[in-house]
Amino acid sequence: MVKILYAEDDFLTREVVAERLEHEGYSVVLAKNGKEAWTEFQKDSFNAVILDVDMPIYNGYEVAGLIQSENLQVPLIFYSSLANVDNIKQGFNNGAKVYIVKSGDIEELVVKLNSVLRDNSSRLCYLTEQVYFDTLTYRLNIYGKEKVLQNVEGKILAVLCKNPNQLVKKDLLLEIGWNSTGINWDKQLIKVISKLRKTLEDCNEIDIRSDTQKGYWLLINSPKTT
Repeated sequence: MVKILYAEDDFLTREVVAERLEHEGYSVVLAKNGKEAWTEFQKDSFNAVILDVDMPIYNGYEVAGLIQSENLQVPLIFYSSLANVDNIKQGFNNGAKVYIVKSGDIEELVVKLNSVLRDNSSRLCYLTEQVYFDTLTYRLNIYGKEKVLQNVEGKILAVLCKNPNQLVKKDLLLEIGWNSTGINWDKQLIKVISKLRKTLEDCNEIDIRSDTQKGYWLLINSPKTT
């Protein structure tokens, strides 16, 4: 399920927005101030974060800075009554995908959130509920811990992630990784696959299996071979 963190110090706004987002099918975690938002963010993985600006302890900009110090990929949306141009600029300077000025109608927030999530999902491959890979930046998130893969490793894993539980032909992987299907690159591919297996070794539901003549499978929900 898509999980949203929403930080808002006004009780009524917090409850109304949460009810509307849950009606949309999202799982919503609420925080009533900036410190609570940061605490919740550290405890779990979220598909998007919605922040009010004017909040106690940490304001929305400060929370955004903390979040971006740990994860640059989660989309940030500011939902605030502060409509001053300087406030909006500061929101975007602090990593906002969208800055929405509050009105009586929350449908703009719903529409923009849906759009942001669609854009983000096109590059994110969820291997399990707690393991996902960003095919653009090569950031692999395993149980909340992030690792940035090297260029060739990222290219190879991106192809495997987009074709889960399917044979990806060796020649295709060689072409993507080294722009060549020459046999002299076979050993390099084997080394990259070995590194990826090492990276994914703590993921019990994920395994990379091989047929050195044909190619490789990224198997999800499959016991690892020994």
